[in-house]
Amino acid sequence: MKSQKLGIIGVGHVGEHVLAYASSSDLFGEIVVVDSREELAFGEALDQDHATGLLSRQNVNIHSSNDYNDLSDADVIIVSATHVYPNGEVPADRQQLLTNNASIIRSIMKSISEVTQEAIIIFITNPADTVIYMAANEFSYPKERMMSTGCMLDSARLRYIIGKHYGVDPKSVSGYMMGEHGYSAVPILSRVSVAGIPYDQLSEHFPDIEPLTADEVQEKVVQAAYEVFDNKFRVTNAAVAQSSIELARSILLDEHSIYPVSTPLFDGEYNTERPVAFSTPTVVTRQGWTKRFEVSLNEWETEKLNASAESIRASIDLAESLL
Repeated sequence: MKSQKLGIIGVGHVGEHVLAYASSSDLFGEIVVVDSREELAFGEALDQDHATGLLSRQNVNIHSSNDYNDLSDADVIIVSATHVYPNGEVPADRQQLLTNNASIIRSIMKSISEVTQEAIIIFITNPADTVIYMAANEFSYPKERMMSTGCMLDSARLRYIIGKHYGVDPKSVSGYMMGEHGYSAVPILSRVSVAGIPYDQLSEHFPDIEPLTADEVQEKVVQAAYEVFDNKFRVTNAAVAQSSIELARSILLDEHSIYPVSTPLFDGEYNTERPVAFSTPTVVTRQGWTKRFEVSLNEWETEKLNASAESIRASIDLAESLL
């Protein structure tokens, strides 16, 4: 049986966590680390490779490379590359990120496309929705084999916030965010439930707890990122890295799980007037994403999702102006 092979492109603040979680996931027999900073890639790979000597660790072949041909037989490629800022701090403004990251993503996609058309590509690089739109529309790579983690992390924060508010395990909360990953992500409270109890009926079971409004939930989810950002050397990295490995696991095991990943939408989906990409509930398999669900939304959710789509579209326009 062929062992699974992972490529990680970019081992900065996020990529090093992707590598750490991947190395201990028991998913991969080989992990290839690629970074424009070759010494960093070598050092990160070697550091994790040393850990394979621990009795608790699987013996994974972890190594760095400066040759994209080493990714030609990768099963999954996780792209976490980003512009390296002199002070090490990543700007919170994702439009500023785009200005610096657009050329990086285009270069990476060109290199990947030349060596494989088979790997499932998972993007973490921000701005997530614009990045997946660029990759899917500017390169001859199978669109269904590319996705961004999108609102996976936002959705985890949503479940965390609601779980903490009601004093229950976040895993007992079912629900998701849609739209743009980041400041305009939309909580779909009309689809949230706790142990199968719809969100708008929770007060019957928790009479002493004041329910959060949709606006309050959205604000808390968005601010959750900045709370980490402001207290952790202006980065968020651990949770999104775990999201990417959870997604990779589901893909490799062909679980047909549904995640709020970001993919390019077809004309007219969710009443979008212009081409865009954002997170929707999507079935992911060993072949990539296979089905998106167009769920019914209430008036507040529809209004917020339209605004989120416009925000992403403005970012796409900027990306196209940088060609």
